[in-house]
Amino acid sequence: MAEAQYTTTAQLPREVIWDFVKDLDSFASFFPGYQEHRRESETESLWVLKGDLGAMTRTLKFRVTITEWNGPERVRFEIQGLNEAMTGEGSFAMQAWEDAGDVAAAAEAGPPAKKSLLARALAAIVRFFFQLVRGKPERAATADAGPSAGTTRIEFRLRVDPGGPMAPMINAMIRPLMPSFAEDFAGKLVGHLEAEHGRR
Repeated sequence: MAEAQYTTTAQLPREVIWDFVKDLDSFASFFPGYQEHRRESETESLWVLKGDLGAMTRTLKFRVTITEWNGPERVRFEIQGLNEAMTGEGSFAMQAWEDAGDVAAAAEAGPPAKKSLLARALAAIVRFFFQLVRGKPERAATADAGPSAGTTRIEFRLRVDPGGPMAPMINAMIRPLMPSFAEDFAGKLVGHLEAEHGRR
């Protein structure tokens, strides 16, 4: 199982972000490796992504099923591989800092517990090469500035479970890439919205 969670802030109200993300077609191309997608219904769509795993390049086709559509707070989804043995799930959640209760307490909560030095070094190396290949998404200078009125906390979470006889190897290869994947997607989404709404 490969899993990633990425949290950032946007200097935009939650409703502005929701108005954009409630239409799948508006942000689909922000996913790394995006090739195409096709809606089949309000809750199901077919996606094609091209993944580069070192010497291996794979085109992944999968079905995405929306399991929760709770605007303007959260979207949950499941994925099912069509040409590869793969399952997974994820979510995209938004919370206005004003709704988080005590904004000062949220600011004082501080950063999450640190990972080991080796884990941080490996993540930095993977992120460097990921950005070298894909480019770094542009963000506003105020990105991740912390809680304030009109700020939205965004959390993107994704878990992928490869299947079949190659699952252990594929899992080992994609696990270090997952945090960069989540950061790249969130960065492109927030960067686009902040530019569109004059927050740069």
